[in-house]
Amino acid sequence: MKAIGYLRVSSEGQDHTRQKSNLQSIANDKGWDLRRVFAEKVSGTTKANTRTAFRELLRYAEDKNISLVMVSEVSRLGRSVVDVLNTVEILHSHGIALFVQQFNMVSLDEDRKENPMVKLLLQMMSIGAEQENRLRHERQMQGIQLAKMQGKYSGREKGATQSKEKTLTKYQDVADLIKSSNLSIRKIAKITKRSINTVRKVKGLIGT
Repeated sequence: MKAIGYLRVSSEGQDHTRQKSNLQSIANDKGWDLRRVFAEKVSGTTKANTRTAFRELLRYAEDKNISLVMVSEVSRLGRSVVDVLNTVEILHSHGIALFVQQFNMVSLDEDRKENPMVKLLLQMMSIGAEQENRLRHERQMQGIQLAKMQGKYSGREKGATQSKEKTLTKYQDVADLIKSSNLSIRKIAKITKRSINTVRKVKGLIGT
């Protein structure tokens, strides 16, 4: 099967190394021919159809008769439910399946029919990502406003908060499942291919 990968990070301080390595390893294990990887640094709130690398990916997929697009997790596609589902629909309309490492599932079967379980998981995870993004922004604004009222606001502090954010970004697939489901630590570890200790650590940082 001819496949291509899509990698996305949000900031200049992050890189695509882990995502790329994981997708290449999976492609090798499954016997998929990973022809090319498209990567970009852009916010997940930016619509996929306006991103430079993603538009290039779609053109390449059509020109080269690609059957599969690989991503590490749903949030790489975006943090809006509508945007994620629209992106998947665009791929499906061209007969291109989506593989999400986070689920270890392909969105279309051999007859190019939708996998209902993948669609359900995509909806659940994209809803979780959208809600978390909105709540994070609201909490941040409330905190800044309170600090300003108390005369304590001096910009973003470094240290423990940055370290926590870095860890949650690194294991975002785990964080998304913890926030949007009632799955056990062991089940989340199995789905995300992470260690149980890693899932416990992320759960502790989230504070659930």
